[in-house]
Amino acid sequence: MWSTPPERVSGDWTAYRHTDRRFPPLWYGAGAATLRQESARWHQEGAGVAQYLALSVNGAWAERCRYAHIRDDRRRLEDRRSLWQLQVIEHDLADLSSFDAYAACGLDPALAIGPHPACWPLADALVAAGYRGVLSPAAAYDVPGAVNLTLFGERVEALTYGAMPPAADNPRPEVFLATVLVTDAGAPTAYAMHHTCYDGDHHRQFAAWTP
Repeated sequence: MWSTPPERVSGDWTAYRHTDRRFPPLWYGAGAATLRQESARWHQEGAGVAQYLALSVNGAWAERCRYAHIRDDRRRLEDRRSLWQLQVIEHDLADLSSFDAYAACGLDPALAIGPHPACWPLADALVAAGYRGVLSPAAAYDVPGAVNLTLFGERVEALTYGAMPPAADNPRPEVFLATVLVTDAGAPTAYAMHHTCYDGDHHRQFAAWTP
């Protein structure tokens, strides 16, 4: 799968995720028949779950614009979602945070922004090798340095905070993520919409990358 395993990184990150206003931000309870997470880049429906997070607010909104095909202000302002801020304290994340990192591992950098099914064998290999998640260039938010963080498996949001606590306050960060609701009726920003790479579009950052 790779010629050199991805670097394992540890640390803490501030991440963001949008959701339907009716639902919490994270996926767990995957054994329940009613909880099946739709397939995406780093997991297949019915084969566990993954937590898809962006490392910026606009990155999260760009993911929404791409998924919902939001391309104009009318649609954008009608689309009301919850936006969450999450504190991720993790170890053993695969550092594929740049196209260069993919290439250094002997992996095709196009995996980062291409069709989701092409990434599934890599996701399976990362999980089998004990990685707990992956940092990878954002496919939706087409600006320099945009990165998404995906966690493999279930996590549970800790919603008791009005503001993000110190990282040391979380005794079990491998399970619980400190979570703050930023808005329960937000809309994607115009900036995010105008910097979204939609399915089938030309990804400017990937096109500008040179090995």
